Amino acid sequence: MQRSNVRNLLAAIAIAMLGVSGGVAWAHCDTESGPTAVDARKALETGSFDTIAIWVGEKQTPELRDSFEEALAVYKMGGKAKELAERYFMSTAVRLHREAEGMSFTGLKPAQPLPPIIAKAEKTLEGGNLQPITDLLSAELQKETQKWFQNALDAKKNYKGENVEAGREWVDAYVKYVIYVNGLYKTIQAGPAHGVGE
Repeated sequence: MQRSNVRNLLAAIAIAMLGVSGGVAWAHCDTESGPTAVDARKALETGSFDTIAIWVGEKQTPELRDSFEEALAVYKMGGKAKELAERYFMSTAVRLHREAEGMSFTGLKPAQPLPPIIAKAEKTLEGGNLQPITDLLSAELQKETQKWFQNALDAKKNYKGENVEAGREWVDAYVKYVIYVNGLYKTIQAGPAHGVGE
């Protein structure tokens, strides 16, 4: 297989893994700076329900609409009422978004910077160029797979069938390598762990 084909394959694997790691990758959805909360705030500012409706499925839409109408009435009062309405609606929108994804919700978290990989992924969408992400993911995937492979290979070379301690090191390295590769394969086959409105 040509080097460019191997690189493309590794990139595809890494991208598939990114989609599956829902708990980590999308943890920013629970924050005040996450895209759902930002659009909830924007919906109140503009009075446009459609701005936030995209973040939930049909099942969650009625509750979100009711919450939006309640919050909007209070939001228009200004001052402290506006702040409370905004916080309430952001929290409700994020909770319903997480429900639509099939994920749990433990409360709205304070704003925080995006994880670097998510910031980079979002930047590629803005620029319309996937290459920076495929390069990064390919390099990471190759590095990590190589590490577990090399550990197993070295342990195998050190085990001559006589020393139990060396044999156990070989078995440990073997199991970690095989489980890592098998885990990658299953992750690719599984596809994304969740989405909205599925």
